Amino acid sequence: MPGTIFLGIIWHIWQSQASALSLAVYGIGLLLVAGYSHHLYVQRNFVERGDAALAWSFVAWSVALIPVASPIEGIQTWCSLLLICAALDFTLRMHRQPSTSNIQFRAGLAAGLAVSIQPLNVGLLLGLIAVQMRSRPLIMREWVMLTFGVTHGVLLAEVGWSFIAIDDLVGASAENIGEGIVALRDSWSAIAMGAAGLFGLFMFIREDSRLVLKTKNTRYNTFITLALLAATGGAFCWMAPMNFRGVNSLEHAISHWSVIAALTLGFLSVSLVPKRDRRSDKLGALDAMAWIVFVGTLLVVFGLSSIQ
Repeated sequence: MPGTIFLGIIWHIWQSQASALSLAVYGIGLLLVAGYSHHLYVQRNFVERGDAALAWSFVAWSVALIPVASPIEGIQTWCSLLLICAALDFTLRMHRQPSTSNIQFRAGLAAGLAVSIQPLNVGLLLGLIAVQMRSRPLIMREWVMLTFGVTHGVLLAEVGWSFIAIDDLVGASAENIGEGIVALRDSWSAIAMGAAGLFGLFMFIREDSRLVLKTKNTRYNTFITLALLAATGGAFCWMAPMNFRGVNSLEHAISHWSVIAALTLGFLSVSLVPKRDRRSDKLGALDAMAWIVFVGTLLVVFGLSSIQ
């Protein structure tokens, strides 16, 4: 994983005129989110036996999709993504105890901060509501604590925003994002990303019958939350996102959506990465096909995103 991040930074140095500080923020943010993603993957029962596949999957999609932004935009994006992971982390603990009011408060707090830092993350709130409705819909105190947590997070962020000059905070990106992310709206790039996500989902569904209930619930809740987050963020990119605080241009909005898409695809397509120490080769042909789909779609997206 660190090697992939290093190669990605080298590619951005060669591809763009990004400053050293921008590249440092990019690399550190990518490493932190990849590490947190791996924590969710292993410690929250996303799989029955963990390896480094998810962290590498997220990093690979990030290098292909995410341009290097200015240092301030980068800090805003990566901090909000870490808060998204924190909210998801708390949410995935709900099955562990009979009362989850305190967990819901912390999940709501992280979500409120994430949405206040970057309004395009509003789909995270819809994801938390959907998971609560699916898992524990009739426990009123948990709904109340979730609401209190979101409100508390928003108020804390508002206090922070009151000390920050918005026009000074959000500046121009370090590389020509308007050119670098055109591929995200290209039909071939969309088809490639959709193919990787759908085939990854198929591989997960194929495993569903032999999984324990805890792992099934973790996967369903993760996919629901990330799907709503990505869909809502994508929709907002077409709704004059410059009207939202903290978003200075359409390119900035699409750049942030590409980070969300990388995280979502990182989870969806992790099943396409061959697992280590597999004792049976019964599924060898299907695993090989999954790996070809993963590498092929990743190369298509990477190639399109590199076109200036």
